[in-house]
Amino acid sequence: MPGRKTRAQGQLESEIVGVLHRSAEPLGAAEIQEALPGKKPAYTTVLTSLERLVAKGRVRRIALSPRRVKFAAVRSEAEDASDSMLSALATVEDRRAALVKFVGNLDDVDSALLRAALAYDRTMTP
Repeated sequence: MPGRKTRAQGQLESEIVGVLHRSAEPLGAAEIQEALPGKKPAYTTVLTSLERLVAKGRVRRIALSPRRVKFAAVRSEAEDASDSMLSALATVEDRRAALVKFVGNLDDVDSALLRAALAYDRTMTP
């Protein structure tokens, strides 16, 4: 059925950025299309999403020639995740409650990683 969505809003862009994060080198639109999970979107849909990601500053366009273009993520996966968490915190009134809820949902491994990261940050402060 034409016009029927197979992904949630923003999901395709997230999947495209994920493909770019997992790649050691820039990729062309066809390579990205092939690497996407599930039902493959149209090539033009991938191109449109890539151009939107370029406009948002999340993806970099690399012109190898007038007709050959590759794409790369601007930031690392860790930087994107950090920005997402900070953006979520910026939308709530009670940051303390949000942080307590977040930490309460962490498993033991993630809790240990967070404690180590906090200790590391304190030792790096001049």
